[in-house]
Amino acid sequence: MKSTFWMMGLVAITLPLAAQAGLEICNEAGFPQSVAVAYKDGDGYRSRGWWNLDPGECDTPVSGDLKRRYYYVFATATGYAFDPVERYSFCTELSGFSIVGDEDCEARGYDKSMFAKIDTGKTAKDYRLNIKAGIFTALDRGASGGSTATPPAEIVYSTDSEARRILPLHMPMENSGFFGEPFSQVGIFQGCSFEYEDAFCSFHAEGWKYYVNYGNGTEDALLDALEFLPVGTPVSFGGDMISYGDITADTVIREVSYFPELDPYQHIREAMMGMWRDMTDTTAQVLIEGAEWTDMYNGEPAATYFLQIAERCDAGPGGPVLLQTNPEDREPYCYMIDRVTDEEMVLYYYGNPQPFVYRR
Repeated sequence: MKSTFWMMGLVAITLPLAAQAGLEICNEAGFPQSVAVAYKDGDGYRSRGWWNLDPGECDTPVSGDLKRRYYYVFATATGYAFDPVERYSFCTELSGFSIVGDEDCEARGYDKSMFAKIDTGKTAKDYRLNIKAGIFTALDRGASGGSTATPPAEIVYSTDSEARRILPLHMPMENSGFFGEPFSQVGIFQGCSFEYEDAFCSFHAEGWKYYVNYGNGTEDALLDALEFLPVGTPVSFGGDMISYGDITADTVIREVSYFPELDPYQHIREAMMGMWRDMTDTTAQVLIEGAEWTDMYNGEPAATYFLQIAERCDAGPGGPVLLQTNPEDREPYCYMIDRVTDEEMVLYYYGNPQPFVYRR
């Protein structure tokens, strides 16, 4: 497994072990750029910059064997704005910097910049990140002197293009029903996890979560391919139902297909994904990934809810609305989606006139 596309304009490559250890970043955008990195440092975060890269040039901001799985990258370029799909805020400044902490940037005299998240994998010691033009938005100055954003000519990555590249996936159907009752469903791909002893991928559909485990009947090749499918992709999937509980099911998956017509609110789902700060509680954050909402307190996960975006609640006005289900007791909560932008998300819980406001 040498290459995977993570987001528009970023191509990530796990290097052979013989290469120099560290996080290497290469400029494949066709124009000069300056790069900053951020990562977990002890109980907090540290951001560092800058590394100036001409077209085709590489540098290694983090040297030695990688100690962390997740890193964050930001780049600047004259005439372009760095524009990742998911954004995470860290502190920067114009001159060279090494800043401890990712909060209260402006109050501490720093700038706040929106970084892209990089997943190097659970065991990678070496990683190369190629930054392409597709992650930038070109700034076109009009006659009035103002700047208006225009899409770049090169689009390297999108959820749609990656889904069509990877899907459909099929296993032989001769043994259909061997592991349990055959089923088929449409839903949202939730991604794959390798953080614990059990490695698995999962899907959400109609308020349920479907698990598919390595070594449990599904072909490894199918699961290996799913590792690169973007979280939040609408899919149809089917196979054998091994067992199920109140709101979860263990399955053997035999087929997965791209199903973009499933979710008319896919653009809202994609805009919601990422980390948000609760404006009513400085210790609270919310992480939205695919069809899951995780409450975070002081950087630690507290509770996870299953999400659906629907036209309306059972007994409420039209939406779209956000249905939040507690997997412990299956208690549903319904929020009207007032607005979701790059910087702010505003929800109203039915019966409560006060908004819930979240910001990046």
